[in-house]
Formats: sequence, structure tokens, C-alpha cells
Amino acid sequence: MRGGEGAEVVYALKNNSILAEKILNNIEEKGQIPRKIYQRRLPENPNLDYYYILRETGNTTPLLVEYGFIDNKADSIKLDKNIEEYVEGVVQAIAEYLNYPYKPPKEEQAKDSYIVQKGDTLYSISKKMNIPIETIKKINKLDNNNLSIGQILYLNEKDNPEEEYYVVQKGDTLYSISKKFQMKIEELKELNDISSDILQVGQVLIIDDNKSPDNNQTYIVAKGDSLWGISKKYNIPIKELIEINQLDNLTLQIGQELIIPSSEKDIYIVQKGDTLWSVAKKNGLSVEELKKLNNLTTNLLSVGQKLITQ
Repeated sequence: MRGGEGAEVVYALKNNSILAEKILNNIEEKGQIPRKIYQRRLPENPNLDYYYILRETGNTTPLLVEYGFIDNKADSIKLDKNIEEYVEGVVQAIAEYLNYPYKPPKEEQAKDSYIVQKGDTLYSISKKMNIPIETIKKINKLDNNNLSIGQILYLNEKDNPEEEYYVVQKGDTLYSISKKFQMKIEELKELNDISSDILQVGQVLIIDDNKSPDNNQTYIVAKGDSLWGISKKYNIPIKELIEINQLDNLTLQIGQELIIPSSEKDIYIVQKGDTLWSVAKKNGLSVEELKKLNNLTTNLLSVGQKLITQ
């Protein structure tokens, strides 16, 4: 199959799906896109497995693990960088399936890159790898603290490849990414050899290395939104919102994408569990000062919301 992306696990007709599910889940946690687990039957005899290695292995629990598609550029990049992590996910799944204690391999003292795992934060990674957060952000050209599972973080400037990559985040579209990197959608699709407009969280996209992000963000219009409300939320004049989005109609549609221009002011992105009190304390402000800076009339925050902190 050409043009696929992600991992698959094939299990034998004589076995149940438990181990296959564990393996695919673990590979997903290591950052690869999960496709499916399945069984395949021999056309001339549906009682037999299609693959010889599954039907001729005696009293075992055989599986075929396909970690990715080497004819897919994004998968090829991930397999080159992450294959050991994916394999370790399989080892862990087998240990858990057999009720054996699992011991992860020791971290190498000198490591050139780190693959973001479930639950990781820049703070936890900086502690684990003994590298300051600002150094990690500088090497990887990060303009915020958001990470995604499977994202590759380089820990040494000389090891950051010249070719640019972008890991798809929740809410991303080809349109928003093309705007972010000042590329045409067709250029982005051609560079990544993709024909569909559908993206998956964690998908790796190659970005023209001559392009740089404009640091704008995309806002998806929700029920009840208005230009006035969005302008207040992000402290941006309505006129600027209209101009940057080339709006002819001031009535917004649910699901519509709006470009939110970047600000030179210090910005904090709301994380899960944040409150106005915790954000204010973290940034040396009082709650009232924080609310005034952001024109907030309530104490409610939403994950991903940007707050001005200066």
C-alpha cells in the first residue's frame, strides 16, 4: 500500500486482539499515528491466515508489527528518529501482557534528541535532560511551551537538521499551517506528498527550510462568538482582525478560522489546571491586574487561551 501513514499490527486468527491492542497503544504513546489492528485471511482458504509467518508458527502468539511506511516522507522521518522508541513500546507491551516486570532502558548520558512522551512538559524534560528550558526552546525555535506526543526536541544546536519540520497540533489545518509558514497549501501538500486535506495530530510535515513561522495563531469560531468578543479576548482592534482576515462579511460562522496576529507583549498560554490566581502568581501580578490587562469580566479560563502578562 502506498501513501499510508502510521503503525499497524496484524495478529493471527487463532489469537485474540489483546496483545495487538497493547502494542498499537504503546506505539501511539511513543508518538506514531495508530492506524489499525486486524486479521487477514487466505483467499483460497478463509480458515487460514494470509501470512505464512502467522499460520506456520505453531503454538505461539505471532504478530506482524508495521511501524510505518517508508514511502511516506513523514513516516520515514519518524522511523529514522524514533524507531528505537517504537520498538521499546512493543517490548513494554509484551512484558505487561505476560505479567513480567518491565524495566525501561537507562537514559543515555549524552543524547542528541528527545521524543516527547505522554505527560511530558518542557519543565520535566529540562530536568530529565539537565538542559535549561530556554536552551531547549532556542534550539528548537519554540515560541511557546506547548508540546505534542511524538515531537522531536533537539538538545544540541548542531544536531538540529537544516530541513524544517512541523508537528501537527490539535486544531491545525493545512490552511492555518500554510499561513503560519507563509506557504501555499499546494506547496505544502506537494512537499509532503499528500493528496488529502485531512491532518492528524502528531503528523510530521516537512516545511520549506527557507520559510519561518509568522507566530500568528489560528482561532476557530465557536457558538456565540463575535468579532467584538474575539477582539476583546485577544486585545486586538476589530479593524486589525478584519484586515488580516480579509473579511467582507462581519457575521462569523461556527468553525470559521480567524488569524490572530502576534503581539510583542509577553503572552502566557493557559494550561490544563490553570486558574487566574495561579497564572497571576506565576507572572508576579494580582488577579485584578491580570483581568484588567486582558479585559476579562469573569474568572473563567480555557485551555489554550492567550493572556497578556505585561
